[in-house]
Amino acid sequence: MIKKNFFYAFAFAFTFLFLEKTKAQSILDISVGTSHQDKFFGNLAYRYQINEKLRIGFESQFASPKYRFIDAKVIKTGYVATTSIPLTVRLYQKQQIRLDLYTRVGARFLGVIDPDGNDKPDSVLNATAFVFESGLLITVQLNDGLNFQSGFTFPVFYQIQPSGLLENVYVPIVHLGLNQKIGSKNVLFIKTAFGAAVGGDGDTQKFGKTIQAGIRFNLGSKKNPTFVEPSF
Repeated sequence: MIKKNFFYAFAFAFTFLFLEKTKAQSILDISVGTSHQDKFFGNLAYRYQINEKLRIGFESQFASPKYRFIDAKVIKTGYVATTSIPLTVRLYQKQQIRLDLYTRVGARFLGVIDPDGNDKPDSVLNATAFVFESGLLITVQLNDGLNFQSGFTFPVFYQIQPSGLLENVYVPIVHLGLNQKIGSKNVLFIKTAFGAAVGGDGDTQKFGKTIQAGIRFNLGSKKNPTFVEPSF
């Protein structure tokens, strides 16, 4: 069921991507990374600029878990799929500095065949969680093709299946990243995020950190502006 949800999400993303008439700037980010929770993950993030200040998108991530705690069970195998709709609103921009309000809402699906960790496929654990994140991102132009990005967000994970409980609230997650233009329409980027977690029930993970790198494709008809667009 989780795999189906994940592939449906990707199908929706690509359908939206190719059917949308990209009159404004349209961007696709493809990246890979690792975190304290996951051995590795792949990430697909699409965003469409509705007007000068508002951008909306679709993001999917598929991961192999390293350590997660679901319903009093430590999960170290299986798969995790997260889908979300991110939204950014430009609050301020002057010359080399830009400030964005960032928010996203979505769902996380986790599935594992052997939740007891005894190498026997005796049961299947499927877990679903609601994801909400909001914060501020600042982007600073260092030169014509290089940007530095920082900011903070407050992610909230609330498990709704198999039981309802608050997993983690981060206060806050700090973001750092670099975006470098390569050619007229593509951008290489690397970013990291880290922060402490509070709240939750049971074995709450107390600290989160992640690092990822990837490439951005400008799918619109226009070339990238001198000011490299910030990442989600």
